[in-house]
Amino acid sequence: MPCSLFTEEQLTLLEGVLDEYREISGQGKVARKEAIVTWVTQKFVTVHHENDIEATKKLQNSVKNWLNNLSRELTDKE
Repeated sequence: MPCSLFTEEQLTLLEGVLDEYREISGQGKVARKEAIVTWVTQKFVTVHHENDIEATKKLQNSVKNWLNNLSRELTDKE
């Protein structure tokens, strides 16, 4: 498992969508993957930060990177 700054609860949520994220292929895959990233990000954003666009963008980027990196790592192991 890659080193992460996510909490255990956040990691559980990320791991829960990883299989679906990895299985997406074909036409429209970018939009479908972005939808998952957006959904996860919304689950992570606290009320305190929901209006902080910059923090939300950084978090969304971190979510996308985590999913892409672990997906790539698992594919390499297969």
